[in-house]
Amino acid sequence: MDKKQLEAEERQFNDTSRYNDIMNEPRHVSRAHLPMPQIDRAGQFAPFSALTGYKELLDKTAERYQNKDYLSREELHSLVAQIKDLAAQRPWPTVTVTYFDGESGFYENYTGELVNVDWRRQRLRFRDGKSVVIRNLKRIKQEK
Repeated sequence: MDKKQLEAEERQFNDTSRYNDIMNEPRHVSRAHLPMPQIDRAGQFAPFSALTGYKELLDKTAERYQNKDYLSREELHSLVAQIKDLAAQRPWPTVTVTYFDGESGFYENYTGELVNVDWRRQRLRFRDGKSVVIRNLKRIKQEK
Protein backbone atom coordinates (compact mmCIF):
# COMPACT_ATOMS: atom_id res chain seq x y z
CA MET A 1 0.00 0.00 0.00
CA ASP A 2 1.54 3.32 -0.98
CA LYS A 3 1.88 6.29 1.35
CA LYS A 4 -0.82 8.41 -0.37
CA GLN A 5 -3.38 5.66 -0.10
CA LEU A 6 -2.52 5.08 3.56
CA GLU A 7 -2.90 8.78 4.36
CA ALA A 8 -6.22 8.96 2.51
CA GLU A 9 -7.57 5.99 4.46
CA GLU A 10 -6.42 7.45 7.76
CA ARG A 11 -8.18 10.74 6.97
CA GLN A 12 -11.34 8.94 5.92
CA PHE A 13 -11.59 6.54 8.84
CA ASN A 14 -10.03 8.58 11.63
CA ASP A 15 -11.69 11.90 10.94
CA THR A 16 -14.19 12.59 13.75
CA SER A 17 -14.80 16.24 12.84
CA ARG A 18 -18.25 15.42 11.50
CA TYR A 19 -19.31 14.54 15.05
CA ASN A 20 -17.91 17.57 16.88
CA ASP A 21 -21.41 18.94 17.50
CA ILE A 22 -22.45 15.87 19.52
CA MET A 23 -19.09 14.70 20.81
CA ASN A 24 -19.46 16.25 24.31
CA GLU A 25 -23.20 15.77 24.69
CA PRO A 26 -24.44 13.43 27.45
CA ARG A 27 -25.67 10.00 26.36
CA HIS A 28 -29.37 9.96 25.49
CA VAL A 29 -31.60 8.19 28.03
CA SER A 30 -35.07 7.28 26.86
CA ARG A 31 -38.04 8.40 28.92
CA ALA A 32 -40.29 5.81 27.28
CA HIS A 33 -38.15 2.68 27.65
CA LEU A 34 -36.22 1.16 30.52
CA PRO A 35 -32.53 0.57 29.95
CA MET A 36 -31.81 -2.87 28.53
CA PRO A 37 -30.01 -5.21 30.95
CA GLN A 38 -26.45 -5.99 29.91
CA ILE A 39 -27.17 -9.74 29.47
CA ASP A 40 -30.00 -8.94 27.02
CA ARG A 41 -27.83 -6.46 25.16
CA ALA A 42 -25.22 -9.20 24.67
CA GLY A 43 -27.96 -11.51 23.38
CA GLN A 44 -28.56 -9.16 20.47
CA PHE A 45 -25.18 -10.09 19.11
CA ALA A 46 -25.51 -13.85 19.63
CA PRO A 47 -25.79 -16.05 16.51
CA PHE A 48 -29.19 -15.74 14.87
CA SER A 49 -31.12 -18.99 15.24
CA ALA A 50 -34.42 -18.46 13.46
CA LEU A 51 -34.34 -21.97 12.02
CA THR A 52 -34.70 -23.92 15.24
CA GLY A 53 -34.13 -27.62 14.61
CA TYR A 54 -32.47 -27.05 11.23
CA LYS A 55 -29.10 -28.44 12.34
CA GLU A 56 -30.75 -31.58 13.70
CA LEU A 57 -32.60 -32.02 10.41
CA LEU A 58 -29.34 -31.69 8.47
CA ASP A 59 -27.64 -34.20 10.76
CA LYS A 60 -30.50 -36.67 10.32
CA THR A 61 -30.40 -36.28 6.52
CA ALA A 62 -26.61 -36.67 6.46
CA GLU A 63 -26.96 -39.86 8.48
CA ARG A 64 -29.44 -41.29 5.94
CA TYR A 65 -27.18 -40.34 3.02
CA GLN A 66 -24.03 -41.90 4.48
CA ASN A 67 -24.92 -45.16 2.67
CA LYS A 68 -25.10 -43.52 -0.76
CA ASP A 69 -22.40 -44.32 -3.30
CA TYR A 70 -21.94 -41.37 -5.62
CA LEU A 71 -21.24 -42.20 -9.26
CA SER A 72 -18.10 -40.92 -10.91
CA ARG A 73 -18.46 -38.51 -13.82
CA GLU A 74 -17.79 -41.33 -16.32
CA GLU A 75 -20.32 -43.64 -14.67
CA LEU A 76 -22.93 -40.88 -14.70
CA HIS A 77 -22.30 -40.10 -18.40
CA SER A 78 -22.60 -43.81 -19.22
CA LEU A 79 -25.86 -44.05 -17.27
CA VAL A 80 -27.29 -40.96 -19.01
CA ALA A 81 -26.38 -42.42 -22.44
CA GLN A 82 -28.12 -45.66 -21.45
CA ILE A 83 -31.24 -43.72 -20.36
CA LYS A 84 -31.28 -41.81 -23.68
CA ASP A 85 -31.19 -45.12 -25.58
CA LEU A 86 -34.05 -46.52 -23.48
CA ALA A 87 -36.10 -43.32 -23.85
CA ALA A 88 -35.87 -43.53 -27.65
CA GLN A 89 -37.50 -46.98 -27.73
CA ARG A 90 -41.16 -47.45 -28.59
CA PRO A 91 -43.06 -49.05 -27.06
CA TRP A 92 -41.56 -47.88 -23.79
CA PRO A 93 -39.34 -50.59 -22.29
CA THR A 94 -39.71 -52.31 -18.94
CA VAL A 95 -36.62 -51.65 -16.84
CA THR A 96 -35.22 -52.58 -13.47
CA VAL A 97 -33.48 -49.76 -11.65
CA THR A 98 -31.32 -49.84 -8.56
CA TYR A 99 -31.63 -46.46 -6.88
CA PHE A 100 -30.89 -44.79 -3.59
CA ASP A 101 -34.03 -44.03 -1.58
CA GLY A 102 -33.46 -40.83 0.39
CA GLU A 103 -36.28 -41.67 2.81
CA SER A 104 -34.97 -45.07 3.92
CA GLY A 105 -31.27 -44.34 3.38
CA PHE A 106 -30.73 -47.57 1.44
CA TYR A 107 -30.61 -48.82 -2.15
CA GLU A 108 -33.76 -50.39 -3.54
CA ASN A 109 -34.69 -52.20 -6.74
CA TYR A 110 -37.74 -51.33 -8.76
CA THR A 111 -39.10 -52.86 -11.98
CA GLY A 112 -41.63 -51.00 -14.08
CA GLU A 113 -42.57 -49.70 -17.52
CA LEU A 114 -40.74 -46.48 -18.30
CA VAL A 115 -43.11 -43.86 -19.72
CA ASN A 116 -41.14 -40.62 -19.56
CA VAL A 117 -37.70 -39.20 -18.93
CA ASP A 118 -38.13 -35.73 -17.48
CA TRP A 119 -34.75 -34.14 -18.17
CA ARG A 120 -35.79 -30.80 -16.74
CA ARG A 121 -36.61 -32.31 -13.35
CA GLN A 122 -33.99 -35.07 -13.73
CA ARG A 123 -36.47 -37.91 -13.13
CA LEU A 124 -37.52 -41.22 -14.64
CA ARG A 125 -41.29 -41.71 -14.60
CA PHE A 126 -43.02 -45.07 -14.67
CA ARG A 127 -46.49 -46.28 -15.74
CA ASP A 128 -47.71 -46.72 -12.13
CA GLY A 129 -46.79 -43.13 -11.18
CA LYS A 130 -43.47 -43.93 -9.51
CA SER A 131 -40.61 -41.56 -10.27
CA VAL A 132 -36.92 -41.89 -9.52
CA VAL A 133 -34.29 -39.14 -9.43
CA ILE A 134 -31.64 -39.84 -12.10
CA ARG A 135 -28.79 -38.79 -9.78
CA ASN A 136 -29.93 -41.45 -7.29
CA LEU A 137 -29.62 -44.27 -9.84
CA LYS A 138 -26.88 -46.81 -9.45
CA ARG A 139 -27.84 -48.95 -12.44
CA ILE A 140 -30.61 -49.44 -14.96
CA LYS A 141 -31.26 -52.62 -16.92
CA GLN A 142 -33.80 -53.33 -19.64
CA GLU A 143 -35.96 -56.38 -19.03
CA LYS A 144 -36.53 -58.78 -21.94
